[in-house]
Amino acid sequence: MKYLFALGALLSLGLTSASVAVEKQINDDVGVNAVVHGFEDAWNRHDMDAFAMLFATDADFVNVIGMRWIGRDEIKLHHAASHATMFKTSTLKIGDTTVRFLKADVATARSVWTLSGITSATGQPAPTRTGILTHVLERLDGHWLIVLTQNTDISMPGG
Repeated sequence: MKYLFALGALLSLGLTSASVAVEKQINDDVGVNAVVHGFEDAWNRHDMDAFAMLFATDADFVNVIGMRWIGRDEIKLHHAASHATMFKTSTLKIGDTTVRFLKADVATARSVWTLSGITSATGQPAPTRTGILTHVLERLDGHWLIVLTQNTDISMPGG
């Protein structure tokens, strides 16, 4: 009888732990997606202060043409410059996003994006672009922050 009680208690504890783990992952999934959509929101408001706060202080960012910026301040500086010119009237739309947890406090988020409202160097409207944005995020002090980003244009043959 004691054995059955102990077994029941262990099973109950295991189920409780499992449900806590599932709930935590759901909360973490929500947190990671909040950062991904915060990226979209800050971009569309052209608020590079809010944009920069999505990144860890030592974050690493590679843009669509291979320029690499290290540190939140440098990421902000370069995005602010482009949002004062070619991206001044742009609108970013984040599409399908997949999140994968590598560890409890490290995740990847990969999103398909569309960018419209771009201005060419001559001031003319530029074509809409699509791409894939890959973030590595880390939970630091209870908050998810981007530690690495790779942004890639999708180039279509003949396009």
